[in-house]
Amino acid sequence: MDDGSFRDVPPPAETLVRAARESDVDQIFRVHSDSIRALCRERYGEREIAAWIAFRPSESYRTAFASRELFVAERQGQIVGFGQLDPRRGEIEACYVAPGAVGFGIGKALLGRMEEEARRRGHSVVHLNATLNAESFYERMGYRRLGPARHRVAADVELDCVRMKKAIGR
Repeated sequence: MDDGSFRDVPPPAETLVRAARESDVDQIFRVHSDSIRALCRERYGEREIAAWIAFRPSESYRTAFASRELFVAERQGQIVGFGQLDPRRGEIEACYVAPGAVGFGIGKALLGRMEEEARRRGHSVVHLNATLNAESFYERMGYRRLGPARHRVAADVELDCVRMKKAIGR
């Protein structure tokens, strides 16, 4: 029985990062919401987490295909991570890993794929707003802190974040 924990994930070499398809939307939503619930609760309150998850219903990922590049990380046919890039601005808008799959290089692989796409599209620098729980991950990946930022997820809810950037060359 799959309890969504991903305890038996294979080694990192078996992770496939690919362009997302519309048929992946339900799994992307599951990874995104599970990741927020499990990995962000030490830095954000229940009200913030509920608004954050509600901000991105599964249908919003279908809409994103029109102007964004979405990627998924897949292991044993199961999506265990996803990322979203605004290719026009070179902005990484999302990089989430399923809670039980953290520590296997999945976030690093997704981030690398989005950086590669941004470079391919002519960007020499990428930007992102890191959630407070993810700032150290991005620092390890070579991102530099620019300062505090806020991300509005509801009319009355903003998340504290950290604005970061990384030079990726061309």
